[in-house]
Amino acid sequence: MTEGKRIAYKNIGLIANPIKPESGKGIKKIVEKLKDYPVKLFTDEETCKLTEDSCKPHVKVVDRLVLPDKVDVILVLGGDGTFLTVAKLVDKRPVPLLGVNFGTLGFLTEISIDEIEESLERLLNGEFVLENRPVIRVKVLRKNGHISIYRCVNEVAIKRDTLARIIEVEVEADGEYVTTFRGDGVIVATPTGSTAYSLSAGGPILMPTLSAMLLTPICPHTLTLRPLVLEGKVCLSAKLKTESETVMVIFDGQEGIELRKGDVIEITRSPYDLLILRDPRKSYYQTLREKLKWG
Repeated sequence: MTEGKRIAYKNIGLIANPIKPESGKGIKKIVEKLKDYPVKLFTDEETCKLTEDSCKPHVKVVDRLVLPDKVDVILVLGGDGTFLTVAKLVDKRPVPLLGVNFGTLGFLTEISIDEIEESLERLLNGEFVLENRPVIRVKVLRKNGHISIYRCVNEVAIKRDTLARIIEVEVEADGEYVTTFRGDGVIVATPTGSTAYSLSAGGPILMPTLSAMLLTPICPHTLTLRPLVLEGKVCLSAKLKTESETVMVIFDGQEGIELRKGDVIEITRSPYDLLILRDPRKSYYQTLREKLKWG
């Protein structure tokens, strides 16, 4: 450690996927690396248990819900699912996330376990760049006035159950009728989410910092119904037109609610972007080549 050198982040949060055995080793590596630096480390009880509480002398254990209020940055150890969970935890707070990948694909978690120690040095030196990722705000409106609000980093998907019939979802953009999607459903994705569920449904890949929304049909009944890229400021409205046969609206693939005929989903860009720390030495094209096995 260089004495007197400015440290970019002095309060660092650690959150790991509790079901991945590698996470405990990763946390131990981080704590061992940072314990002699002028930084404060914070974690939650689940993450601390991964180290068999060996990190406790060097890390302050707090409730996970209040951890974002204590730190300047959060290191997320796991796959993209863990990253999305922490992104929801951060919510409106301007706390950047840096992902360490223990998953299989990991578009959001770009640092590998082998790069942790070097990456920590560069993080403290302020060498990582801050990237603003658009997030969508989703309102579910029911005829009885019930409103649920969700924040999605990747996408919101309206989809039928496997055994249900074709469904119809009417979509408007800024109050103007676009089309009625007939098929298994429709995905509204962020640019970050263009490499998630939307990609598997045949949608295009977007640069993740674009101000855009992506409409991707799921197994459309009409083959001319293609993915559509819209301006990010648009207000989308999707209404279920068919009698519900276990039709779900699913948020980032992690939670969802059952829809009824006439329910309306309003989708707008959230005023609070997700802040991600990115290695400036790795371009997005390099990430695509590595993750998608391009030549």
